[in-house]
Amino acid sequence: MGGFIAALTNKPEIFFITNLLAGGGKARKRWQIFVEEMKTKHFTINCHPTEYSGHAIELAKQALDEGKKRIAVFGGDGTLNEVLNGVIQDDRLVDPEIQIVFLGAGSSCDVEKMFPNRLPLADRVLSKNPYLVDVAKVICRDESGRQINRYFLANSSVGVISQSIVAFNRKTAIMSFLKRLNVDIAALFAGIRNVFQFGNFSADVTIDQTEHLSRSLKNLTVFKCAYFGGGMNYGVPSSFDDGKLHIALINKMGRIKTLSYIPSLYTGSVLKKVNAEYHQGYTVKLSGENLTVAVETDGEIIGIPPCAYSILPKLVYLVL
Repeated sequence: MGGFIAALTNKPEIFFITNLLAGGGKARKRWQIFVEEMKTKHFTINCHPTEYSGHAIELAKQALDEGKKRIAVFGGDGTLNEVLNGVIQDDRLVDPEIQIVFLGAGSSCDVEKMFPNRLPLADRVLSKNPYLVDVAKVICRDESGRQINRYFLANSSVGVISQSIVAFNRKTAIMSFLKRLNVDIAALFAGIRNVFQFGNFSADVTIDQTEHLSRSLKNLTVFKCAYFGGGMNYGVPSSFDDGKLHIALINKMGRIKTLSYIPSLYTGSVLKKVNAEYHQGYTVKLSGENLTVAVETDGEIIGIPPCAYSILPKLVYLVL
């Protein structure tokens, strides 16, 4: 793959970042099929494979240093998230003209589900019709207290969902097998197992500095995309460019009742449940004492609370 030469001179030069381990390793075969299809279009590829967590951030910065205006991301939501965080600095694009082409090849690719008229992968590479999309931001901290700034496109969760992602992302033999078999089955397995390991947590939630909620929570999700974990969704309309954050709260409940909520996550009816709340806003803060529950963004575990969310309207061009 590294032997592919740069894009032909009569085509825009595109910097390809690939995660061939995405989708439980299925991305490797998908990449081979994609490359063969691009060859039929007389388009050759300069491929930059990711080698470790966070590598796509570095590769995105490399693309900017080389003056590239388009970065193609072949992988899942996590790879796309890393590239996003490589092209934004201090809430601004390092290069205002940069465009990100998302070639979804991961386990869930929830970001794609915000775009009903998305193109076939090969057609995205040269598409001249990008979407100008909102970017959400979260500030949290690592276990040493260091501040972490992270940008995301789809969603961020704190609670039973983020802890289930911790379990889902573990590189164990059974999780690798289940992901190859079916990503929805793998996510369901991780979620059910985690229900028996994770309880509830007390926190204060502030929306737009005016709405103050003190809750014992099972989970909080701040999202732009209502879909998550492959086949699950919150069942409310959201948009990539509505300029708002959508907030789902699942309040305290026991393990058996939590299990009973799982089917409603797949039917999109969970927010109709008694223990659920739905809000909208422009900023969200989550705080509390001794909170050690994981914070995730677009399927990547990034830190722990307290968290401060905000929205950056119509910040980046995305091609799908």
